[in-house]
Amino acid sequence: MKYLLESLKDKDPYLRVFTINSIVDNSKREEALDTLINSLLDENAEVRARAAWALGKIKNKRASEPLIQSLNDDDFTTRKNSLRSLGEIVALEAIQEIENKLEDRHWEVRNEAAVVLDYLGWVPNSTDQRTYHLIAKGRWQEVLKIEDLSIELLFPFLKDEDNEVQRRIAWILGEKKDERAVQPLYDLFMTAKLHDVKEKSSLAIGSIGGTKAVELLQVALHDSNWFIRKCAATSLGLIKDKSAIEPLKLLTSDTNRFVSQSAREAIKRIDEKDN
Repeated sequence: MKYLLESLKDKDPYLRVFTINSIVDNSKREEALDTLINSLLDENAEVRARAAWALGKIKNKRASEPLIQSLNDDDFTTRKNSLRSLGEIVALEAIQEIENKLEDRHWEVRNEAAVVLDYLGWVPNSTDQRTYHLIAKGRWQEVLKIEDLSIELLFPFLKDEDNEVQRRIAWILGEKKDERAVQPLYDLFMTAKLHDVKEKSSLAIGSIGGTKAVELLQVALHDSNWFIRKCAATSLGLIKDKSAIEPLKLLTSDTNRFVSQSAREAIKRIDEKDN
Protein backbone atom coordinates (compact mmCIF):
# COMPACT_ATOMS: atom_id res chain seq x y z
CA MET A 1 0.00 0.00 0.00
CA LYS A 2 2.89 2.34 0.73
CA TYR A 3 4.11 2.05 -2.87
CA LEU A 4 0.59 2.44 -4.25
CA LEU A 5 0.10 5.68 -2.35
CA GLU A 6 3.39 6.94 -3.71
CA SER A 7 2.28 5.98 -7.20
CA LEU A 8 -0.79 8.23 -6.85
CA LYS A 9 1.63 11.18 -6.86
CA ASP A 10 2.99 10.28 -10.29
CA LYS A 11 2.67 12.89 -13.03
CA ASP A 12 1.11 10.39 -15.43
CA PRO A 13 -2.71 10.50 -14.95
CA TYR A 14 -3.13 7.07 -16.54
CA LEU A 15 -0.79 5.59 -13.96
CA ARG A 16 -2.81 7.30 -11.22
CA VAL A 17 -6.00 5.76 -12.60
CA PHE A 18 -4.36 2.33 -12.77
CA THR A 19 -3.11 2.78 -9.22
CA ILE A 20 -6.62 3.54 -7.95
CA ASN A 21 -7.83 0.28 -9.51
CA SER A 22 -5.05 -1.57 -7.70
CA ILE A 23 -5.87 0.11 -4.40
CA VAL A 24 -9.48 -1.09 -4.60
CA ASP A 25 -8.23 -4.66 -5.04
CA ASN A 26 -5.87 -4.36 -2.06
CA SER A 27 -6.92 -5.78 1.32
CA LYS A 28 -5.55 -2.65 3.04
CA ARG A 29 -7.50 -0.21 0.88
CA GLU A 30 -8.94 1.57 3.93
CA GLU A 31 -5.47 3.04 4.46
CA ALA A 32 -5.84 4.92 1.18
CA LEU A 33 -9.10 6.62 2.15
CA ASP A 34 -7.70 10.11 2.76
CA THR A 35 -5.53 9.98 -0.34
CA LEU A 36 -8.47 8.91 -2.49
CA ILE A 37 -10.58 11.70 -1.04
CA ASN A 38 -7.85 14.14 -2.04
CA SER A 39 -7.88 12.60 -5.52
CA LEU A 40 -11.42 13.92 -5.96
CA LEU A 41 -9.68 17.25 -6.53
CA ASP A 42 -7.15 15.89 -9.03
CA GLU A 43 -6.55 18.06 -12.10
CA ASN A 44 -7.39 15.13 -14.36
CA ALA A 45 -11.09 14.27 -14.81
CA GLU A 46 -10.46 10.54 -15.29
CA VAL A 47 -8.58 10.38 -12.01
CA ARG A 48 -11.37 12.24 -10.20
CA ALA A 49 -13.99 9.94 -11.68
CA ARG A 50 -12.04 6.82 -10.72
CA ALA A 51 -11.46 8.09 -7.19
CA ALA A 52 -15.19 8.71 -6.82
CA TRP A 53 -15.86 5.13 -7.95
CA ALA A 54 -13.22 3.70 -5.58
CA LEU A 55 -14.65 5.45 -2.52
CA GLY A 56 -17.91 3.62 -3.08
CA LYS A 57 -16.05 0.30 -3.01
CA ILE A 58 -14.40 1.17 0.30
CA LYS A 59 -17.76 2.20 1.79
CA ASN A 60 -16.42 4.47 4.50
CA LYS A 61 -18.86 7.14 5.74
CA ARG A 62 -16.06 9.71 5.94
CA ALA A 63 -16.17 9.91 2.17
CA SER A 64 -19.80 11.08 2.11
CA GLU A 65 -19.21 14.82 2.38
CA PRO A 66 -16.35 14.91 -0.17
CA LEU A 67 -18.51 12.88 -2.57
CA ILE A 68 -21.39 15.31 -2.07
CA GLN A 69 -19.03 18.11 -3.07
CA SER A 70 -18.04 16.15 -6.18
CA LEU A 71 -21.66 16.14 -7.34
CA ASN A 72 -20.87 19.59 -8.72
CA ASP A 73 -17.78 18.50 -10.65
CA ASP A 74 -17.52 19.76 -14.23
CA ASP A 75 -16.97 16.17 -15.42
CA PHE A 76 -20.25 14.25 -15.75
CA THR A 77 -18.59 10.86 -15.12
CA THR A 78 -17.26 12.12 -11.80
CA ARG A 79 -20.74 13.33 -10.86
CA LYS A 80 -22.23 10.01 -11.91
CA ASN A 81 -19.67 7.94 -9.98
CA SER A 82 -20.08 10.13 -6.93
CA LEU A 83 -23.81 9.44 -6.95
CA ARG A 84 -23.26 5.71 -7.24
CA SER A 85 -20.78 5.72 -4.39
CA LEU A 86 -23.10 7.71 -2.15
CA GLY A 87 -25.64 4.98 -2.78
CA GLU A 88 -23.14 2.23 -1.94
CA ILE A 89 -22.23 4.05 1.27
CA VAL A 90 -25.97 4.43 1.98
CA ALA A 91 -25.49 8.13 2.59
CA LEU A 92 -29.04 9.02 3.63
CA GLU A 93 -27.81 12.45 4.68
CA ALA A 94 -27.10 13.19 1.01
CA ILE A 95 -30.64 12.60 -0.27
CA GLN A 96 -31.34 16.30 -0.81
CA GLU A 97 -28.18 16.76 -2.88
CA ILE A 98 -28.87 13.55 -4.82
CA GLU A 99 -32.40 14.71 -5.49
CA ASN A 100 -31.02 17.93 -6.98
CA LYS A 101 -29.11 15.86 -9.53
CA LEU A 102 -32.42 14.81 -11.09
CA GLU A 103 -32.11 18.18 -12.83
CA ASP A 104 -28.50 17.68 -13.93
CA ARG A 105 -27.61 18.79 -17.45
CA HIS A 106 -26.43 15.28 -18.41
CA TRP A 107 -28.92 12.44 -18.78
CA GLU A 108 -26.57 9.76 -17.40
CA VAL A 109 -26.20 11.71 -14.17
CA ARG A 110 -29.96 12.19 -13.89
CA ASN A 111 -30.54 8.50 -14.45
CA GLU A 112 -27.96 7.52 -11.85
CA ALA A 113 -29.56 9.92 -9.36
CA ALA A 114 -32.95 8.26 -9.91
CA VAL A 115 -31.49 4.78 -9.43
CA VAL A 116 -29.70 5.79 -6.22
CA LEU A 117 -32.78 7.52 -4.84
CA ASP A 118 -34.84 4.39 -5.46
CA TYR A 119 -32.19 2.31 -3.71
CA LEU A 120 -32.24 4.64 -0.71
CA GLY A 121 -36.03 4.40 -0.43
CA TRP A 122 -36.72 7.97 -1.54
CA VAL A 123 -40.28 8.84 -2.56
CA PRO A 124 -41.16 12.05 -4.45
CA ASN A 125 -43.34 14.37 -2.39
CA SER A 126 -44.52 16.68 -5.17
CA THR A 127 -45.64 16.50 -8.79
CA ASP A 128 -42.48 18.30 -9.91
CA GLN A 129 -40.24 15.80 -8.11
CA ARG A 130 -42.18 12.93 -9.64
CA THR A 131 -41.84 14.51 -13.08
CA TYR A 132 -38.07 14.92 -12.76
CA HIS A 133 -37.79 11.35 -11.48
CA LEU A 134 -39.75 9.92 -14.41
CA ILE A 135 -37.80 11.98 -16.95
CA ALA A 136 -34.54 10.80 -15.42
CA LYS A 137 -35.65 7.20 -15.88
CA GLY A 138 -36.94 7.81 -19.40
CA ARG A 139 -40.49 6.79 -18.55
CA TRP A 140 -42.08 9.13 -21.08
CA GLN A 141 -45.58 7.66 -21.21
CA GLU A 142 -45.91 8.14 -17.47
CA VAL A 143 -44.77 11.75 -17.76
CA LEU A 144 -47.45 12.32 -20.37
CA LYS A 145 -50.13 10.90 -18.06
CA ILE A 146 -49.39 13.34 -15.22
CA GLU A 147 -52.57 15.42 -15.08
CA ASP A 148 -51.18 18.43 -13.20
CA LEU A 149 -47.88 18.42 -15.09
CA SER A 150 -46.05 21.75 -15.05
CA ILE A 151 -45.47 22.60 -18.71
CA GLU A 152 -42.77 25.15 -17.90
CA LEU A 153 -40.78 22.48 -16.06
CA LEU A 154 -40.30 20.67 -19.38
CA PHE A 155 -38.95 23.64 -21.34
CA PRO A 156 -35.31 23.39 -20.16
CA PHE A 157 -35.18 19.79 -21.40
CA LEU A 158 -35.68 21.05 -24.94
CA LYS A 159 -32.09 22.29 -24.64
CA ASP A 160 -30.82 18.99 -23.23
CA GLU A 161 -27.50 17.56 -24.35
CA ASP A 162 -29.24 14.33 -25.33
CA ASN A 163 -31.21 14.41 -28.59
CA GLU A 164 -33.54 11.64 -27.50
CA VAL A 165 -34.61 13.73 -24.51
CA GLN A 166 -35.28 16.67 -26.82
CA ARG A 167 -37.41 14.51 -29.10
CA ARG A 168 -39.41 12.97 -26.27
CA ILE A 169 -40.09 16.27 -24.53
CA ALA A 170 -41.17 17.82 -27.82
CA TRP A 171 -43.58 14.93 -28.32
CA ILE A 172 -45.04 15.32 -24.82
CA LEU A 173 -45.51 19.07 -25.28
CA GLY A 174 -47.25 18.44 -28.57
CA GLU A 175 -49.59 15.95 -26.91
CA LYS A 176 -50.35 18.37 -24.06
CA LYS A 177 -51.38 21.05 -26.60
CA ASP A 178 -50.50 23.99 -24.38
CA GLU A 179 -49.82 27.13 -26.43
CA ARG A 180 -47.18 28.28 -23.94
CA ALA A 181 -44.94 25.60 -25.44
CA VAL A 182 -45.04 26.99 -28.98
CA GLN A 183 -42.16 29.46 -28.64
CA PRO A 184 -39.75 27.05 -26.88
CA LEU A 185 -40.57 24.39 -29.46
CA TYR A 186 -40.02 26.85 -32.29
CA ASP A 187 -36.64 27.82 -30.84
CA LEU A 188 -35.66 24.14 -30.87
CA PHE A 189 -37.04 23.71 -34.38
CA MET A 190 -34.88 26.53 -35.70
CA THR A 191 -31.67 25.63 -33.86
CA ALA A 192 -31.59 21.82 -33.63
CA LYS A 193 -28.78 20.20 -35.60
CA LEU A 194 -30.49 16.87 -36.27
CA HIS A 195 -33.31 16.60 -38.79
CA ASP A 196 -35.41 14.28 -36.67
CA VAL A 197 -35.31 16.74 -33.75
CA LYS A 198 -36.38 19.54 -36.09
CA GLU A 199 -39.18 17.37 -37.42
CA LYS A 200 -40.44 16.32 -33.99
CA SER A 201 -40.48 19.89 -32.68
CA SER A 202 -42.25 21.24 -35.76
CA LEU A 203 -44.86 18.49 -35.63
CA ALA A 204 -45.44 19.32 -31.97
CA ILE A 205 -46.07 22.95 -32.94
CA GLY A 206 -48.51 21.75 -35.58
CA SER A 207 -50.26 19.57 -33.03
CA ILE A 208 -50.67 22.51 -30.64
CA GLY A 209 -51.79 24.99 -33.28
CA GLY A 210 -53.07 28.47 -32.53
CA THR A 211 -52.34 31.94 -33.89
CA LYS A 212 -48.76 32.12 -32.62
CA ALA A 213 -47.93 28.75 -34.13
CA VAL A 214 -49.24 29.80 -37.51
CA GLU A 215 -47.33 33.09 -37.41
CA LEU A 216 -44.02 31.48 -36.48
CA LEU A 217 -44.33 28.66 -39.00
CA GLN A 218 -45.09 31.13 -41.76
CA VAL A 219 -41.84 32.91 -40.92
CA ALA A 220 -40.04 29.56 -41.15
CA LEU A 221 -41.40 29.08 -44.68
CA HIS A 222 -38.83 31.66 -45.83
CA ASP A 223 -35.83 30.06 -44.12
CA SER A 224 -32.75 29.27 -46.20
CA ASN A 225 -32.73 25.70 -44.85
CA TRP A 226 -34.87 23.55 -47.11
CA PHE A 227 -35.69 21.07 -44.32
CA ILE A 228 -37.06 23.86 -42.13
CA ARG A 229 -39.26 25.04 -45.01
CA LYS A 230 -40.47 21.48 -45.59
CA CYS A 231 -41.31 20.87 -41.91
CA ALA A 232 -42.98 24.25 -41.53
CA ALA A 233 -45.21 23.52 -44.52
CA THR A 234 -46.18 20.13 -43.15
CA SER A 235 -47.02 21.56 -39.74
CA LEU A 236 -49.13 24.32 -41.24
CA GLY A 237 -51.05 21.60 -43.02
CA LEU A 238 -51.74 19.98 -39.66
CA ILE A 239 -53.08 23.23 -38.21
CA LYS A 240 -55.31 23.82 -41.26
CA ASP A 241 -55.46 27.58 -40.92
CA LYS A 242 -56.63 29.24 -44.15
CA SER A 243 -54.29 32.20 -43.65
CA ALA A 244 -51.40 29.88 -44.53
CA ILE A 245 -52.64 29.04 -48.03
CA GLU A 246 -51.12 31.99 -49.86
CA PRO A 247 -47.64 31.64 -48.25
CA LEU A 248 -47.79 27.92 -48.99
CA LYS A 249 -48.66 28.55 -52.64
CA LEU A 250 -45.37 30.37 -53.03
CA LEU A 251 -43.56 27.23 -51.92
CA THR A 252 -45.25 25.00 -54.51
CA SER A 253 -42.61 26.23 -56.96
CA ASP A 254 -39.71 25.84 -54.52
CA THR A 255 -36.51 24.55 -56.10
CA ASN A 256 -36.44 21.69 -53.61
CA ARG A 257 -38.96 19.03 -54.59
CA PHE A 258 -39.51 17.89 -51.01
CA VAL A 259 -40.48 21.42 -50.03
CA SER A 260 -42.80 21.95 -52.98
CA GLN A 261 -44.46 18.59 -52.41
CA SER A 262 -45.01 19.32 -48.72
CA ALA A 263 -46.51 22.70 -49.59
CA ARG A 264 -48.97 21.13 -52.02
CA GLU A 265 -49.96 18.47 -49.50
CA ALA A 266 -50.46 21.11 -46.81
CA ILE A 267 -52.72 23.18 -49.07
CA LYS A 268 -54.73 20.07 -49.86
CA ARG A 269 -55.22 19.34 -46.15
CA ILE A 270 -56.39 22.89 -45.51
CA ASP A 271 -58.81 22.77 -48.45
CA GLU A 272 -60.22 19.45 -47.23
CA LYS A 273 -61.09 21.09 -43.93
CA ASP A 274 -63.49 23.50 -45.67
CA ASN A 275 -64.98 20.72 -47.79
